[in-house]
Amino acid sequence: MTEEKRISPIGTAAIMCLFLVSMGFTVVTPAIAVLGEHFAGKNVAWVSTLPTLFTVLGTALAGSVMGKKMKYRTLAILSGFLYVIGGCAPALFDNYAGMLVCRAILGFGLGLMAPLGNALIVGNYKGQKQASLLGYGTLFMNGGGIILQMLGGALADVNWQLVFWGHAFGLIGLFMAFFLPEPDAPAPAPEAAKSGKKEKMGKTVWVIAILFVLFNVLNYPVMLNISGLFVARQAGTAATAATALSMYTVAGCVAGLVFGTVFKFAKRWCVALGYILCGLGALCVYVGQNAVIMTLGLILIGFGFSTIMPAFFAWVGVVTPASTVAGAISICMAFTNLGAFISTFWLQFLDLVFGESVLSGIMIEIVVFLIIGVIFLIYSPFREKKA
Repeated sequence: MTEEKRISPIGTAAIMCLFLVSMGFTVVTPAIAVLGEHFAGKNVAWVSTLPTLFTVLGTALAGSVMGKKMKYRTLAILSGFLYVIGGCAPALFDNYAGMLVCRAILGFGLGLMAPLGNALIVGNYKGQKQASLLGYGTLFMNGGGIILQMLGGALADVNWQLVFWGHAFGLIGLFMAFFLPEPDAPAPAPEAAKSGKKEKMGKTVWVIAILFVLFNVLNYPVMLNISGLFVARQAGTAATAATALSMYTVAGCVAGLVFGTVFKFAKRWCVALGYILCGLGALCVYVGQNAVIMTLGLILIGFGFSTIMPAFFAWVGVVTPASTVAGAISICMAFTNLGAFISTFWLQFLDLVFGESVLSGIMIEIVVFLIIGVIFLIYSPFREKKA
């Protein structure tokens, strides 16, 4: 694509709606305790974790078909349909096994949807406009997460089955999917055109994917155990921790809003800045003995991660040929969800080695994130040319 396409405002809005509804699995998070009471003796944690595994499968499939065997718009409509059906169906019956099947369908639909937004931005926009929209995508993702969690909490106070109707929020994405702009098929590089061979995905994509996995694995101890830390340190109650977590999401919204500007003036330093902020944030959580310091830590982590994420997707656009960008983004999204799944085993490993998984996990997170931040201070990912 030599010139940037002119995309209508409704087309851009449709892309942002994919981000808005992408945190659909979080609707049930505030209702886990209520579900635990109703399904006594069942491991209701699967209600939250099972969709993650199927999201990985859906994302992997999306990468192999979108823009090739199936149009982006068609795939978005299919994913939105699975999202709404799998998400809302448990409201119609009272069966634990059936609910897990529906959660798997929801996860698969979310997986098909996960790479679409970023792939459409990278495929349809260039330069500063692309960077700004990648940031706005993070803003809409975090904003949608706040809306969905609040909606789930409000519905859980009424009835556990009503919680699942919260997934009807996905109808916004399903409706707007009909207006998604389809990217032009990228022209192959001259060398590939002459040889008749397919262009290969840049090897650096796998480095980016591994960094996504590593982030989710290491950050999980903070997000999972923050409520217990607040209580153990007498820094507040579970409600205080929930407020602090909401500030994490708000910080992510702010980072998404300003990412385009930050990328314009500090493109060279974006990834380093994100990791250093996350490392310092984890340090605040580790040493903080009151709600203010610990909340500050979560704000720094939220801002840092929502700077790293769009910067990584911009990096993908640099290191791999245009014809392979969609598949590359799918791999990165699949690895992101894989990291959330692996994190459970990481916590078990920490328990085995250190006898606990909270403070040891946070300390490792601090060290690794600061080291990666220093590495990216030295190495600029945006110097690379396309493979």
